[in-house]
Amino acid sequence: MYYETLILGLVMGCIYSVTALGVNIIYGIMQIVNWAHGSILMISMFIVYGAVVLLGMNPYLTLILAVPIMFGFGYAFQHIVIRPLFLREKADSNPVGLLLCTAGLGIALENIMLMIFKSTPRSISMDISLTYVPIGFGRKLSLVKIIGAGIAVAVVAIVWIYMNKTYPGKALRATSQDREAAQMMGINVLQCYNVAFGIGCAICAVAGVIFSTFYTITPSVGTTIGSKAFIILVLGGKGSVGGCLIAGLIIGLVEAFGGLFFDSYTGQMLCFVIFVLMLYFKPNGLFGKKV
Repeated sequence: MYYETLILGLVMGCIYSVTALGVNIIYGIMQIVNWAHGSILMISMFIVYGAVVLLGMNPYLTLILAVPIMFGFGYAFQHIVIRPLFLREKADSNPVGLLLCTAGLGIALENIMLMIFKSTPRSISMDISLTYVPIGFGRKLSLVKIIGAGIAVAVVAIVWIYMNKTYPGKALRATSQDREAAQMMGINVLQCYNVAFGIGCAICAVAGVIFSTFYTITPSVGTTIGSKAFIILVLGGKGSVGGCLIAGLIIGLVEAFGGLFFDSYTGQMLCFVIFVLMLYFKPNGLFGKKV
């Protein structure tokens, strides 16, 4: 039983890590908390559902549809809405308008989807939905969750390579460290912000595709899943791709073993206990750098 719980915790931890990676990229580069992260994930799940129902696509193939759509949405929203607010408040040490903007976006998206689709739960069924894979010692694990964890790890690796080995990624990192110095080196900081927000939303779409294969889809699903993204953001440290993965694994294990020894609600509560303790003792996270 402990072995199965360990593997399940690691698998879900990988999935949680990619859920948090999008909001981590945005915050690490732009210093903006995207409170609409959960709602964007929810929209991505509905895109997957629509593509499966209307177009007959395989849920995993909807990545080629959901990722560009959400990248374009994030890029456009940053350029049209957030950018003017940023230019107006960039001298303010406490840019409340930006926080309210993303929070308002999240509320608006959730309520729009609630008006259109109501609160009726939806789900996606695949041939492999009920397939379980032996993991040793007579234990089995859902195949869709294993595939989801594989996709998540691949995305984390791709993002790490992009951020550390390519010029556009290094430009984003330079912008996050010192935007004035980056501007002096010829980097278009505002363009980098557009790209960062777009990448964050695109990664969120990947998480939406993964969760849609085994999670119930409702307009409020983003609140449930998205809350863990902010816990992982604080635990791993802003802008740390590797820290995001490790923090996701920690949260996955805490949730799994908390549910085993107590119940699922206690497992969720323990995650928030870690969140509060980390804010109190090490607010920069496990791998975050001091500002």
